[in-house]
Amino acid sequence: MRVNPILRGDLRARASGPKAIAGYTLFLSVLAVLTILSLPPELGRRQEVRQQDLLQVFLIIQSLAIVYLTSATASGEIAVEGEKAPWDLAASPFPGGVIARGKVITSAVFSVLLVALALPLTVVVAGIRGHPLVPIAAAGAVTIAAATAVGTLGALYSTLFESDFSRSAVLWLTLVLMVIGVTVGSGPWQFISPLHAIPAAMTGDGVGVGVALVAYTLLIIAGTAALAARVGAIRREAQAA
Repeated sequence: MRVNPILRGDLRARASGPKAIAGYTLFLSVLAVLTILSLPPELGRRQEVRQQDLLQVFLIIQSLAIVYLTSATASGEIAVEGEKAPWDLAASPFPGGVIARGKVITSAVFSVLLVALALPLTVVVAGIRGHPLVPIAAAGAVTIAAATAVGTLGALYSTLFESDFSRSAVLWLTLVLMVIGVTVGSGPWQFISPLHAIPAAMTGDGVGVGVALVAYTLLIIAGTAALAARVGAIRREAQAA
């Protein structure tokens, strides 16, 4: 099986760069603090509802952090040494579809890596709180899908906006709309937000999880197509200049 060349280069940069390692360290440090804060005095048990709430808070914060880190690195807000942006790759001989798919798969693999790094701490919190691991796996799947979707948009934004400020502003607007904006009202669209999607995954709410995964999948498909088209447009503009 042939590995996407864009994916190979991106993962090498994100796995070995000093800025990437610093990001991993900060991410795990925040989760470690949350793990310590979630421990009851002398590890004593509290009411079951309270236990579930604490684990949900931990997983929601973890999900939001992964979504941000994935989208920020994809958009270039967090620049990783050695990783080429889609705009730069437009000058390469790779087809636009290969570049777009490589960037999207990179976001997916990167989010999987972050979930895997956080897994030991997640298991500790779940074990102390007496919570089964199956709902945690479901929450992880929702997190990966959400991070991949917003990461796809981040990669697209990197080709649409040359200004760092404009790119970051649009990315943050997207994150705010996704996390808070869709929670207005009581329609099914609220499950697009991790604030609702993660609890739905933990409680086995198939409808809520289904709405979230369908929405994320549509964003990934549309974003990938738009990114491939944008790379082609950049090439045509360069040739015409």
